Amino acid sequence: MTQALQIPQGGQKRWLRYVAPLVVGGVCLWLLARRLGGLDPQEIRLALADVAPGDWLVAALATALSFWSLGRYDGVIHRHLRTGVEDLQAQLSGISAIALAQMLGLGVLTGTLARWRLLPRLGPLRAAQVTAAVSASFLVAWALVTAAACLFLAPALLPQWLALLALALFLTLPAIALFVPELKVARLRFRFPSLQAMSAITFFAAVDTCAACLALWALLPDAPGFATVLPVFLLALGAGLFAGTPGGIGPFELTLLTLLPDLPEGELVAGILAFRLVYYVIPALLAAAHVFRPRPPQPVQDRARVPRLVPELLLDHAPRAESGVARQNGARLLGSAATGGLCVDTPQTLTLLFDPLAGALAPLLPRLERAARASNRMPVVYKCSARQAVEARQAGWQLLHVADEAVIAPGAFTLEGSCRRQLRRKLRNAEKAGVSVRHETTLPLPEMARLDREWKQAHGLARGLSTGRFAPSYVQNQRVYCARQGNRLIAFVTFHENRNQLCLDLMRHGAGLPDGTMHALIAVALEEAQRRGLPLSLAAMPARPGTEPLLIARLRRLVARRSGGEGLTRFKESFAPRRQPLYMAAPGRLSLALGALDLAIAMRRPARTVDEPLSSRAPLD
Repeated sequence: MTQALQIPQGGQKRWLRYVAPLVVGGVCLWLLARRLGGLDPQEIRLALADVAPGDWLVAALATALSFWSLGRYDGVIHRHLRTGVEDLQAQLSGISAIALAQMLGLGVLTGTLARWRLLPRLGPLRAAQVTAAVSASFLVAWALVTAAACLFLAPALLPQWLALLALALFLTLPAIALFVPELKVARLRFRFPSLQAMSAITFFAAVDTCAACLALWALLPDAPGFATVLPVFLLALGAGLFAGTPGGIGPFELTLLTLLPDLPEGELVAGILAFRLVYYVIPALLAAAHVFRPRPPQPVQDRARVPRLVPELLLDHAPRAESGVARQNGARLLGSAATGGLCVDTPQTLTLLFDPLAGALAPLLPRLERAARASNRMPVVYKCSARQAVEARQAGWQLLHVADEAVIAPGAFTLEGSCRRQLRRKLRNAEKAGVSVRHETTLPLPEMARLDREWKQAHGLARGLSTGRFAPSYVQNQRVYCARQGNRLIAFVTFHENRNQLCLDLMRHGAGLPDGTMHALIAVALEEAQRRGLPLSLAAMPARPGTEPLLIARLRRLVARRSGGEGLTRFKESFAPRRQPLYMAAPGRLSLALGALDLAIAMRRPARTVDEPLSSRAPLD
């Protein structure tokens, strides 16, 4: 008995993926041949002869515009995937890959091979990722453009509910990208494009499809208005894309013939043939010459990207000790040792934290804008001082007063005076409860971890990005003060420390804390800072309402109340610090608002620390 040949399931899927377009194309060509069987070839030749030289020129220019937008589209995807490929190389490789893929069919395969050939340092896997991202995102953008065109220009072509559904689904994508920037399914991780990338993708897809339609419209003798042809062209383009046939041949023609019945078939077929020559054949020949020309071998790109770490010497001499948070939040150096600052990535922004580590802010702003553009993000400066904010305003950036830093200068701290009456009472309560405070050099890490867990159970997941979170490797680089009741650790605080300042970072305690304990911890740190002649920062607290609009003032009070900022403000003001305003800056009002929202979300959903076990994380509140 003979055994039937069995094809593995994965092989069957691949086989069907490549054979299905040929089958669909064959069926469509058969249907097309039946429909055009009685068409006189002489009629097509006469229609082609009627195309004026000016119309050919318009079609050629529209084709050039379409492929220019496709190249820019590839540049956006390369920046999103952080391939490190320069924009011009990304655009040229994208134009050539798409020109070949749309002519030969099997877009993902041919596009990958073309990009790999032109950018060998990417490697085949990375080239396939770029091709897949381009294809998937273009389909989404095409759906939006097509739904809008049908809804506003030709409502009869597409059911209204379907067009509205497509628009509604697309409009939810920015919200998803903002609030859920990354999806994880098993071992796979999908990172949504940023809002800036989504806007660029949609814009370039609209330019591409409208320009391609213009090329066809210019070549159609006695064609109806452009607004009539556009939605029909978009539907025909989609039919060809989903069929997967080379150039969409078959489905594309059948859709146009069906939806443009008023045009004589001979003229329509002549226009389509001319369009395929201008938009498919000539670009494909030029692309083939570019792809297959000899070129020297290049090494495969190493995907492991080494971050530009911030030198400890810069952190030690930074104007604000708070810059020490770079040891945990993955910040890297933007600029140089002479003029540089801490730079962190969030899904929507590239953010310069605090004041520059060295030099002025103004020379860093153009560099920040270029770096943000290279990753499809918005440039933002967060929690800079008033002096640096003036430089940002002079550069044309918009400002927002986001917080006040509570600073106590050397020699300014005393327990005397009515403004510290509450502090004296708190310190007496702590003393009566038998609380003792001291600076710890050998850290009781297990006890500190216990307090951190208890604190998170009561307060939720600790915020991150511009503030620290408990991790043994992190607090060992800080100045730590511990409060004990007897031999039991009941609370601790940590400070960033450098040559210029001490800055409060972590405050942790368990349940049943004796009144005044946290005040006692800060008071001891203040006394030591006084002896060393260092200013002490109690870090940021909610800003006082100023001359800002009423709505912003109300939002500020609401955020402070919901986040516990009012209690934190009372605690810090008991030490009578001097308030120093801190600002957020961005190139425009919209980027300022979106940047503030993105940073707020990123702070509430920080990445897991290196030495933080998964089981220790409290649920998101």
